[in-house]
Amino acid sequence: MSISDHLTSRLRNIDWDFAGSMSESPFSAIHWHPARFASQLPATVIGLLTRPGDLVCDPFMGSGTALVEAQRLDRPSIGIDLNPISCLMARSKTAAIPATKVNEIIQEIKAEATSRLSELTRKCPLTTPPKGVQQKWYTEPVREDLTILWNLILQFKSLKATIAQAAFSAILLPVCRETRHWGYVCDNTAPKSHPKRDVLEGYTSVLDRLCNGYAERDKDRTERLGKLGDIEKAAVICGDVSEVLETLPENSIKLVVTSPPYEGVSDYTKSQRLSMEWFGIEIEKLRLKEIGARSKRHRISALGDYLTSLRKAFTRAKHCLRKDGFCVVIVGESSARDSTVAKVSSEIVSCGMHKELDLNRTVSSQRRQAPSITGEHLLVFSK
Repeated sequence: MSISDHLTSRLRNIDWDFAGSMSESPFSAIHWHPARFASQLPATVIGLLTRPGDLVCDPFMGSGTALVEAQRLDRPSIGIDLNPISCLMARSKTAAIPATKVNEIIQEIKAEATSRLSELTRKCPLTTPPKGVQQKWYTEPVREDLTILWNLILQFKSLKATIAQAAFSAILLPVCRETRHWGYVCDNTAPKSHPKRDVLEGYTSVLDRLCNGYAERDKDRTERLGKLGDIEKAAVICGDVSEVLETLPENSIKLVVTSPPYEGVSDYTKSQRLSMEWFGIEIEKLRLKEIGARSKRHRISALGDYLTSLRKAFTRAKHCLRKDGFCVVIVGESSARDSTVAKVSSEIVSCGMHKELDLNRTVSSQRRQAPSITGEHLLVFSK
């Protein structure tokens, strides 16, 4: 089904740069993640190309921004990602319960964390961090506080555990000794500074931002609907994108909206090294499965492998799309590497989709996950 002339005109007339926009979701930037979606991108696309109740899918979910916006706009959604930390982030931001209930859970977590990190508790015998945690990342006071907090979190269950773990993961980079750039953590380089960090302050701040995100979600929905109503569910699935898409029903998805990894630009798995050490997740196994990883960029077959993986994913995504469905893909341009936009677009067309639009957007310096990424293409396909 092709896009109507009216809808095409609306899409072309949107300022996709969102320059100076202040409507970014409160959930944004709670947890570090490379190449995070600007929330206005999926929000605008979902609002124009779907109706409430239509199923939205992001097969390269990242931190779950598309799912957050789909839930806010009353669309059920499915998000897929290979990275367990990304999945944890997404689950912590998309609980299908009222914000008041989430707030109750968060207040419990804050109270228990504050109690455990009191001066009295610090005098008690302290267990060590998990075996895989490298001591080089933290000053001794920070490492002690993190260990106390970690052992508390291990006692939690269900959504309380998800939120507590996500907030813990979110503070690891801000409280660590590496102050230069996240790439040094990614590459496992020894940090050189000894900054003073407050673990409890950072932890409660993240929890407060999660509260604000849920409160804004419910406020927005209530203003639009006149009541809170039932909250659509966001299913988060951790695994290989092609394998997971094989399990989804054909003709079930109205909109695929995603930003697949840019070829050779970032190491999404290694960027979450600090969290993976605490959670006991083996980095190397995931890195080898990662599509377009920067660590693979010098392989002779790197580009071919990248395009083959995308073709497999979008071939299956096409089968999952409804006959009236659309696929919107955000692809970045890197000045440091040969452009892959045309190649990615061609691969998606080879899957049996029809390219409707190719729109350009400028990426502001504040949003760039790498200095070389200055622009992106918003590609719109129909089934």
